[in-house]
Amino acid sequence: MKKRLILSLVIIPVFGITAATADVYVDGYYRSDGTYVQPHVRSSPDGQKWNNYGPSQSPSERFNPSLRDYDNDGLSNQFDMDSDNDGYFDDYDSNPYGR
Repeated sequence: MKKRLILSLVIIPVFGITAATADVYVDGYYRSDGTYVQPHVRSSPDGQKWNNYGPSQSPSERFNPSLRDYDNDGLSNQFDMDSDNDGYFDDYDSNPYGR
């Protein structure tokens, strides 16, 4: 019984972390104004802006989100705390991918 309790305390946090960092595949859909949104891969929402992939800028980035580097500094958006290189951290930037 004690071994099962210890095992469950170890397994639950590991699966929780894995689920929190999973990518989400979004099927194409139509917005209420009639525009079509292409299918794409995005980061799973977690309340942080800085670790998100951000918008894709080319068809190849749509399904390879780790290639997204909005400010072309060589650091993928998911690891770049200032994705547009404007001097403001993405969590405090009203437009983290703006130019």
